[in-house]
Amino acid sequence: MACDSAALRSTVLSMAANHLALQSSDPSLRVQAYRHQRDAIHLLQALIQDPRQAYSESALATVLMMQVSARLFGDDEEANIANHLMGARAMISSRGVDEWLNSSSARFLLSLFAYHDILSSVSRAHRPLFDHDADFEAVEGADDMRGIAEVLLVVARTSQLQHTIKTRQEGGGEIALTEEEDAVGRALQQKLLDMQFDAQRNEPHDNSDISFTAEAYRHAAFIYLYRTWLGVGAPNPISVEHIQSCLAYLARVDVTSPLISSHVWPLFSAGCEAIDPGQRQFVRERFQNMYASKLFPSWNRVMRDVEEVWAAKDDEERMKGQAGAEKVDCG
Repeated sequence: MACDSAALRSTVLSMAANHLALQSSDPSLRVQAYRHQRDAIHLLQALIQDPRQAYSESALATVLMMQVSARLFGDDEEANIANHLMGARAMISSRGVDEWLNSSSARFLLSLFAYHDILSSVSRAHRPLFDHDADFEAVEGADDMRGIAEVLLVVARTSQLQHTIKTRQEGGGEIALTEEEDAVGRALQQKLLDMQFDAQRNEPHDNSDISFTAEAYRHAAFIYLYRTWLGVGAPNPISVEHIQSCLAYLARVDVTSPLISSHVWPLFSAGCEAIDPGQRQFVRERFQNMYASKLFPSWNRVMRDVEEVWAAKDDEERMKGQAGAEKVDCG
């Protein structure tokens, strides 16, 4: 697809030049990255002004790769991330989901959009931009990644629950959950309890990494659900159990694994809530090792965010005890 689309090709070249610049410290590569990015923006603008190409797979792929690039190399401002995702949503909606499901490449793009939209809903503290129940069966369309997609659909519903609660409370509603909200929380908890992805002993190494990653996502989803539904985090025992399990599963995947880029969210979710010094040190070292392996600058920024949450938790614990620390979330 990149060979046929100048906009997509320029986006990929910009990402490649950015990454090479980090590896080589060659300033000329940063200039090339900027030029490719500039070209990509101009070419995409021309693409979406053409009625025949505005809602094509290449246009959607370009927007999604720009979103990935912003996540990995940009300043990670959520407004910019949301703009890319809203553009992708408009392209998908214009043709209808059913039409996008007609080809394997389009299904791949839908799954990529779903993955980033759902995780962005967590960081934006807002519901997803799209209902992904009908189009998100497996991450990147890979059958062995169905478990992670299954967990992420629960995460999407948790974000929707958070939006519902927040909207009602901001409108003057009671702080306490309604019966319907509580029922949704219980149903989501049961969905997560019913899932089981732990690797079998005879699984190939790559499949074990996928199973461990799916389990890490499942435990991170529990942490997010309990924060949203019950308003609790560490040191509450209900959260501590899942923090321990999430970090343990992440530790079983080597940092050189191709899956390591997908570990940022579960590591962030469990890491922010960690209060044990050993767990915190693991989180620090894990982010450091991940960065050393892949050289994506956003991961250093994520670790700084985690450190800020830890400082806030520690301050609240000193002033108000464990109940104070429990109230500090990752937001």
